[in-house]
Amino acid sequence: MSDLFDPESEPDGDALAPHHMYLGLIMQLVAAVGALFAFASIWPYYPTVGAAATLTTLVLGGLGWVVSIDDAIEHATVLPTPFDQLWKRLVHPIVKRIEQQE
Repeated sequence: MSDLFDPESEPDGDALAPHHMYLGLIMQLVAAVGALFAFASIWPYYPTVGAAATLTTLVLGGLGWVVSIDDAIEHATVLPTPFDQLWKRLVHPIVKRIEQQE
């Protein structure tokens, strides 16, 4: 395609394999339900708790969006993304070492 936008034909060879796209979307879903519940059901009776719970769940939703967009950018472009670099430099070597011991 181009030097920057070069989507993989299928992300990591299998779109149904575990991707952090799914984790991010689940986080957003849980946050949406939690924020709706906190805003509509808790806030009217316990304003401090309801407000804190609403804001906390919305932050979780924002984090979920960041996680999802990181995976989408990783597979659609040639740009290195923060979570991909974390996986390559820290997590994968640890997992590889554990698998070699078994």
